[in-house]
Amino acid sequence: MLGSYKNFPENIHGIKSFEYQESTKSLQQAILFALHHLNQETYNLGAVTPYLKQNHEVGFEFGVAEDFDFNFLDKEELERCTRNIVENDLENLDFFFAVRYHKKIKENKRTSLKFDYHLLRFIFQKKSLELRIRHERGPQRVPIDELTDFIANQINRELSNKQMTPLTIGDFIKVNIK
Repeated sequence: MLGSYKNFPENIHGIKSFEYQESTKSLQQAILFALHHLNQETYNLGAVTPYLKQNHEVGFEFGVAEDFDFNFLDKEELERCTRNIVENDLENLDFFFAVRYHKKIKENKRTSLKFDYHLLRFIFQKKSLELRIRHERGPQRVPIDELTDFIANQINRELSNKQMTPLTIGDFIKVNIK
């Protein structure tokens, strides 16, 4: 099923909670648009985590789950997913994503650093949302609580652009892996 990863791990690293006022379908579409937008942008590391002031760039590659695979969230996949949301009630949305790091050397020169790989699950309940994250591998340059804050801010930006009520952001709970 599109949007759901059959092998999502039970052991996760963190949970962030939210409250929302819009319809679940509208929120799901806004999440997809926000993550699609992240796939197209590059950010200064300081924009993602305020505590690191290194001369690094950060980019993202989000893929949306479909059973046991992930499909890169490009324009065609975004359209396919938004149609799926209109036609089906989804309890969760799962994503795999890479956080790509590059060190800026000169104006037009940069070198690639090791990437981070994560799994992300949005669980939708009545007017509440739970975001679960698992760091799969990589140096974890950006702590997962700051990464979830950054993603939440991007979703709120998308909601604001659509003149919708932003998410009310709750606490981040760090979970110990068993």
